[in-house]
Amino acid sequence: TRNWNDAGHPTGRRVAFVNSFAMEGHFFNFSTSGQWMWDELNVQLPAGQNPYALLQGIQSLVNEQTQKNVSEAEAEWRRTTRRYRVKSFSATPGVQLVATSQGLEVRARYITRAYERFDTRQKLNDAVVDLLHRKQPE
Repeated sequence: TRNWNDAGHPTGRRVAFVNSFAMEGHFFNFSTSGQWMWDELNVQLPAGQNPYALLQGIQSLVNEQTQKNVSEAEAEWRRTTRRYRVKSFSATPGVQLVATSQGLEVRARYITRAYERFDTRQKLNDAVVDLLHRKQPE
């Protein structure tokens, strides 16, 4: 999904391989296990405010709101991939500051269960709106 190619982050990309590879059990489909998915929250930053302070604030909010999911996803992946000798994955959220044609944007990528996606996104949106309305230090 997009350009999130950080080490240890499953990408969600589709892959193709020969049937014998699949039949011999050389892969694991993470989407069938805990129904985990990566979601992304994009926040357009207001002009005239310190983007790095807002970036840190959003990173803290995302880490705090998704901490339970990160722990559960990593534990589940460790249990299910043990027999496949797969390196451990990191479900730690990632945040990027990106320049767009409208100004600066924060892109926060986090792990959530598919059936909790709406609730998680709503909580994060509310927390980010509260953060943006606080007086920011210069």
